[in-house]
Amino acid sequence: MSDTNTEKWKTVKVPRGLSEGIDKFVKSQEGYHQGWTSNSQVVAHAIRQFLESKGSWKTEDTQLIIDDAENYETAEHEPIQ
Repeated sequence: MSDTNTEKWKTVKVPRGLSEGIDKFVKSQEGYHQGWTSNSQVVAHAIRQFLESKGSWKTEDTQLIIDDAENYETAEHEPIQ
């Protein structure tokens, strides 16, 4: 992992069953049609939604992360063309 990755990403452990469910969803037709290409995209989206629902995350915060991610070069997190 490069220094850039360690500055922008943090590893979080999730229960194996949950991880396997995310794997299955990302590989599914529904996941594909929604544009999900990685487990981290699904997890980040779910966490963002949870925090927004609790009032702990603002839309402006999400936009800053999206803007930052668009400038971050990794094929894993680029949208499907």
